[in-house]
Amino acid sequence: MQAVVWLILILSGYAKVAVLLMVALGVTLVGRKLIRINRSKAVRWNIHNKAMATIEQYESQLARRWVQLVRQDAYGQLQLGGWVKEVDYFITNYVGPSLTGEEQSALNGERGEIARMITERAQAVTRDRPVFRAFSENMTPTEFEVFCAEELRQSGWDARVTLQSRDQGVDVVAEKAGVRVVLQCKLYSKPVGNKAVQEIAAAKARERAHYGAVVSNSRYTPAAEQLAATNAILLLHYSDLANLEALLR
Repeated sequence: MQAVVWLILILSGYAKVAVLLMVALGVTLVGRKLIRINRSKAVRWNIHNKAMATIEQYESQLARRWVQLVRQDAYGQLQLGGWVKEVDYFITNYVGPSLTGEEQSALNGERGEIARMITERAQAVTRDRPVFRAFSENMTPTEFEVFCAEELRQSGWDARVTLQSRDQGVDVVAEKAGVRVVLQCKLYSKPVGNKAVQEIAAAKARERAHYGAVVSNSRYTPAAEQLAATNAILLLHYSDLANLEALLR
């Protein structure tokens, strides 16, 4: 239709008018395109900034999941399958809800970049925080108990490792300001199950401790988490020990 109008104008001797109309239409189309481009850039910028704010809020938890889920194979290659699933879960359930409807619609196109941001932040935290540098997967169970006790001492707890032959489920006893906590330390390559929770719950009552906790480098099974909640037992990662006092509140 526009082409017909221009042809009529040209044939009627209004070539200049036709040219001006064509230029005006071109400018309008270019302007609209620029608006769309700028709007897309603004949406992308907002997504990245909100994602980074969420990542920073949960950086400790992300670092913990990195060290729990990422392992090296026999050839020195990182096995990232579990981490990739964790990152996807985090983007969907934590980054996504922080966005507007328009930003959520554009989120899928930014997932790769946000995943990179999450991974870099988790790696930076594990590299920079002393507790992660001090831990080693090559520790013996006894060395891990000593490591946990030392982490507590650095936070002001009077912590001691119990005698292995007489611990009866308690690896570390910690006291501070009249509060007594018994801990079982589990250096595992698989999720910690019910048994550790049962043992520390019994030890808490036997030792007349105010609190009982299991601390590990690994995750916990859903059954262990449910049993711990029922028995008021804390399930900790070793990086939580520095904040034990706050967690007890």
